[in-house]
Amino acid sequence: MRDRKHLIVLETFTVDESSFRNAKLRDLLLIAYKAFADLAGKGSLFVITVAAARRLSPGAFGVFSVGSTLGWLVAVATDFGIQLHLARAVARRPADAARLLRTWLRVRVWMAGVAVGAVALAVFATPWRAEYGAPIAVFALMYAGSSLIEFLHYFYRGLSRSDLESSLTLWQRGGTLVCGLLALAWKPDVTVLAIAMLAPVAVTLVVSLRIATRMSGPVARGFPASADATRAALQVFRTDVFPIGAGIVLSALYFRIDVFLVQLWSGTDSVALYNAVFRLVEALRLFPAAVLAVTLPALVRARDLRALLHVSVPATLFAAAVTVVLWLAAGWVIPFVYGARYAAAVPAFRILLLSFPLLSLNYALTHQLIAWDGQRMYAALCGTALAINVALNARLIPRWSIAGAAWATLGTEMFLTAGCGVGLWVLRSGRSGAAVPGAEVLGAVRGAGVLGAGVQP
Repeated sequence: MRDRKHLIVLETFTVDESSFRNAKLRDLLLIAYKAFADLAGKGSLFVITVAAARRLSPGAFGVFSVGSTLGWLVAVATDFGIQLHLARAVARRPADAARLLRTWLRVRVWMAGVAVGAVALAVFATPWRAEYGAPIAVFALMYAGSSLIEFLHYFYRGLSRSDLESSLTLWQRGGTLVCGLLALAWKPDVTVLAIAMLAPVAVTLVVSLRIATRMSGPVARGFPASADATRAALQVFRTDVFPIGAGIVLSALYFRIDVFLVQLWSGTDSVALYNAVFRLVEALRLFPAAVLAVTLPALVRARDLRALLHVSVPATLFAAAVTVVLWLAAGWVIPFVYGARYAAAVPAFRILLLSFPLLSLNYALTHQLIAWDGQRMYAALCGTALAINVALNARLIPRWSIAGAAWATLGTEMFLTAGCGVGLWVLRSGRSGAAVPGAEVLGAVRGAGVLGAGVQP
């Protein structure tokens, strides 16, 4: 009887029409709520970044930049497409939600633990462990915990409960903002800041685990999985999850590796300058990401390029207009936001702004590429983009410092635009008049926001 009760609950969660008279209105409200939560979440991290830039020394802010970037890469690498697979599987088989959650949660916890341990060993084995070790290890733990929360968010998406995801995001990011600002006001120390940002993550993860366990039923409480279930999960990982994860990780690497290369060839102070202006351009990417989150189903169902044009042209034109305005105002925007000592980053900011229209266009192009079952092509393009980015940075950073890194970003986005154009032209010939493979996959995770150039936390 209890199992039947949980099954009824799961079915109720995934049948929107039974609970709302106007399903379209419900979808619009959920999309608006999700967009607001994401904007508030990104905004809280941006405010902490600005406050850290003002309160911390340039060297400490450089450690903050390296630690947060490394932690974000840990989160992306330990997910490796698992959360996307979970959302799709739960949407297809809601009655199996408990078993799916148990299986993949076990995998994710082990991967997160191994990654955090590896980062801790690596940083404490270096000569800079006294300065870098503790904060970078704490940032890695914080981002690993955030990635587990995101994993549970995708579980809620599979059950058509994005409202839970949005609410938890608001509480977590709000707590992070309060704790981070209080820590910076109390003591401008990067280790104290890292610990303060970890606390809300730990609380949110415990709360979210309890919610997911209640929703999925008693099977999820039996955390250890059988050997057969583990072997089956590994087989699914090889055949289904890996192609998705490879593209996501390669995309993350080419988008963020310049921070480490600036550190290597120009030093921590240059990282502080570059990361400050890079975060502004990164914040602008919320707008094209929101457009793609809403219009992704149309791209999935498209049999030609008309839907892509309807999405990409307005997004790119909007980005171009924003670029012109901010390029002209950069001389006072950067000192106003970060303080006078960051005025030296204005030239790099202007170069990065030139890549913003391409970033917006590439969001649409990469979504369409994957919607047409071009995951392997997407992964190959991101791998090539990574190689090009490293080569350009190796040539340009030693010569022009952070301006060289900005030019390398622009060159990489130009390559990705051209590569996606060629890839879509190749795929287009087989799409006319035929159903698009992959529609079921992407439709199950509408608005996921992880399938594009420069995937963000």
